[in-house]
Amino acid sequence: MNPYFEITDQKCIDALLDSVEYGTLALSYQDKPYSVPLNFVRIDRSIFFHGALQNKKMKLLAQNPKVSFSVVRSYALIPSFFSSNDALACPATQFFASVSINGIAKVIEDRDMKAKVLEALMQKLQPQGGYKPLSDEAYTKALKATAVVEIQPSTTRCKFKFGQHLSKERFRMILKHLEERNEPKDKETIDMMKSYYI
Repeated sequence: MNPYFEITDQKCIDALLDSVEYGTLALSYQDKPYSVPLNFVRIDRSIFFHGALQNKKMKLLAQNPKVSFSVVRSYALIPSFFSSNDALACPATQFFASVSINGIAKVIEDRDMKAKVLEALMQKLQPQGGYKPLSDEAYTKALKATAVVEIQPSTTRCKFKFGQHLSKERFRMILKHLEERNEPKDKETIDMMKSYYI
């Protein structure tokens, strides 16, 4: 990874994980890859997700609990002419923030822990409330029928790409074009660029 893009500040990593609604879980069994997008929640350093007890991902996890999990938050697309006048396609890029986690997946059996995880997931995805707490006895049957899985990270890598590696001239050129274009993601991208430019 380009050292300009690597983020090691745990607060930044946690904030990204907490703001993204879904990630991609990658599994492997007998040299056959399988990946699936899913909603998740972070609690401390672990990633949690849920699903049916008997589905493909659960069967694969039973055979091989080693997983990779990634999330990405996209920012502005940067056309080549935003940072270069040479009419080449090469400077075209995408600005983004991403986290990649490798670890071991473990199925949670404890009812209270399952309820805690699902409550945290609801608070993330439905913060306005409007439902009974997952600790309520009304969920007993549903909790028994639901798999809750924890990914315990062994490595976590975070990459923020916002033009940190560019010359001041190219960086300012992109800022100017983003300000002029003024699309929904552009203002947020400008703020991130200014925050992370060295």
